[in-house]
Amino acid sequence: MSYSTKQQQAILQGLERHGETPVSASELADELRQDGCQVSLATVYRQLEKLAETGQIHRVAADNAALYRPCPTQEAQGCLLLRCGVCGRTEHLEYPQLKEFYRQLEAEHGFRTDPRQTVLTGRCRLCGEGEAAGHGTV
Repeated sequence: MSYSTKQQQAILQGLERHGETPVSASELADELRQDGCQVSLATVYRQLEKLAETGQIHRVAADNAALYRPCPTQEAQGCLLLRCGVCGRTEHLEYPQLKEFYRQLEAEHGFRTDPRQTVLTGRCRLCGEGEAAGHGTV
């Protein structure tokens, strides 16, 4: 196993610890260093980009920054993320119908989507229930 592969595995494991909550490269680098993994921020960014290119993670744009989370499927054309604008949690969705939708966007509008960066923002069920009970804020 090469050094690069070990770094990628450490980064993937770090992302998996966060579950459905995306994390920034700097947060991830800090956590890895706290765990004893000697890795620079530049290396974390480089490895995250490689992992995104191979479809192992999602890249989520948020407030002038990129956040990352694992992608549980290798089939990018049928997935997207739902992101709660209140709590920041993301949920990975797989729908075969998305393949046709993405194909139509390209055929009819010349617009090619990147499913690994396709994110719908709204409010998750938990935050919606909290609002209904008078506890949620937007």
